[in-house]
Amino acid sequence: MVGVRLQCVKKEPFLTNFPLTVFATSKRKRQADIRIAKKRLLASSISGYSLLFNDVLPSDYLTSIDPTKRQRSFGHIPVMWAWVAQVLEGNASCSKALGMIQSWYQSCELPAPRGGTAGYCLARGRIEEPFLRKAAAKVISGLQRGISSPYLWNGHVVKSIDGSSVLLTDTQANQLTYPQPSSQKTGCGFPAMGVVALLNHSHGGWEAFETCDAKMRDTRMAPRMLKHIEKGDVLLADRAFCSYEFCARLMEKGSHFVMRLHQARHRKLDWRKGRKMSRNERVIHWLKPKQQPATSELSKAQWATLPAELTIRYVRKPHTSRGGKKGWLVVVTDLLDNKKYKPISVGKLYQERWEIELRLRDIKTTLGMEMLTVKTPEMAHKALWVMMIAYNLVRSQMQKAVATVGATVWQASFKAILDVVTSCHEALRPLAGMANKIKQRLCSITQLCSQKLIDLRPDRREPRATKRRPKSYQMLTKPRHIFKEVPHRGNYYKTA
Repeated sequence: MVGVRLQCVKKEPFLTNFPLTVFATSKRKRQADIRIAKKRLLASSISGYSLLFNDVLPSDYLTSIDPTKRQRSFGHIPVMWAWVAQVLEGNASCSKALGMIQSWYQSCELPAPRGGTAGYCLARGRIEEPFLRKAAAKVISGLQRGISSPYLWNGHVVKSIDGSSVLLTDTQANQLTYPQPSSQKTGCGFPAMGVVALLNHSHGGWEAFETCDAKMRDTRMAPRMLKHIEKGDVLLADRAFCSYEFCARLMEKGSHFVMRLHQARHRKLDWRKGRKMSRNERVIHWLKPKQQPATSELSKAQWATLPAELTIRYVRKPHTSRGGKKGWLVVVTDLLDNKKYKPISVGKLYQERWEIELRLRDIKTTLGMEMLTVKTPEMAHKALWVMMIAYNLVRSQMQKAVATVGATVWQASFKAILDVVTSCHEALRPLAGMANKIKQRLCSITQLCSQKLIDLRPDRREPRATKRRPKSYQMLTKPRHIFKEVPHRGNYYKTA
């Protein structure tokens, strides 16, 4: 045999330049077969969700961005799909995710991971944030490809920005980064993380977010979202974002905005001033503030480059406050052409800003983002990325459904289509490798989703109130290890 020679190291002879697979044991062969089967499983599909959303988030793309390159039972890809399934099905239990991974492997006649949930929890911590960020970007790019002219407003892509807050588990690490409100006692509250989200009205997807302390989520975080707003986009926002700096930087990028006038400017508003365009329109010149705001993150040189004044168009419309007081709601925009952008059209466009409130409700209430049960800020950021992936995957299914019936993305019911997705995904798992049958099943699922439409309800009143009375538990006014429960507490509450 050419190239084979006998050597002796530590009195143990072995052959060099010889294929070691000749001496492989049956156990090693079995392990090699398992690795090959796992690789084939990840390349084709790991769950019903990966088959359902394969056109938006392909398995080969996930394999290409997987930084581990190891076929672990708790690798990045199976753990990500299990985490997404947790979000979609509204079950934060790690034992549920472990059961799903075990069932996926058993269905392919592969050894399922044993033990408790510790391995899965450690695997979630090992997932790298760039991996989740790339997966989220891939889903968003799929949504953007589905945008057509009927979903645009006068040829513009419309986006909305708004802030919200998310509660985290009461741990020292979370309290240091995202402290609880000062009105709550130590040990009696939860860390509050501020989240500023950017949603796209053209496809309904969640495109970006920034996290911060809950106290500074609006004005200070808004400029950080500018990198996600393209030239020609129209941004909708409430009056908290209506600042000189933010508007000037939007106009500098070639973007547009439609916002409500800030209350500080509204109190000093004199409708007789400015150039009159119509009875309910004025063109006003905003002068640059003499002093840079304390919340600004610009350097002095960058602040000096901002224009000395801005030309802004005011559009007012009748408005009734929550208390029943009638008045005027003033909308500001940099779209000065009142023939192309009519005042009625601008006013109706601002009304669509309420959609971001409803979409945040879908994310927080329906998908369970009101409180994240994570122990560190790093895991909270990863949980937000998984929330974004899960939400946009459902949005991609909604986009395909409304395209078949000629409806808009806002006419599809998020909760109804989410129920269809979570009910039908497991039916795709036995069809792995059968391209024609999978295509037929996907068409039937899309047809089911196209029936889940709701009527457009502008100016619909949706008061936030609860119908059921809470249980008669005491409020936690002291740390739990000090708190003492009052016996027979029901006697201390008046009956209705």
